[in-house]
Amino acid sequence: MRLVLIALAGLWAIGALVAFLRTREKPLDAKLSAAYLVIWPAMLVLMYINQPVPLWVSVPIFFGFIPWFLAGPHLWSILQDPGRIKPGEVVGIPRGYWTWGGLAAVLLGVLFQVFLRP
Repeated sequence: MRLVLIALAGLWAIGALVAFLRTREKPLDAKLSAAYLVIWPAMLVLMYINQPVPLWVSVPIFFGFIPWFLAGPHLWSILQDPGRIKPGEVVGIPRGYWTWGGLAAVLLGVLFQVFLRP
């Protein structure tokens, strides 16, 4: 099962890499969205291969699925109409959510590590 999951993530990363290469002459937000589509599966596979991973690392990577899931439709929409890019957003999500959500995910991972350690 582990090899199947790694293969699926690898295939997705190849598709995302093709999307990233198609954004060469597009705005920065398109490039960031495509890069996120490439980087998140790679981090997930690395985390899966290198188990056990501390919870303060794995929880933020796990919560990274939500913006990754939204990055595909966002990339498609800005490739169709670059005017949809809004300032202060990364991958279509406001920077404040990235900052506070990232901090909250790390803190949640630390709490899990402290209170749920075996």
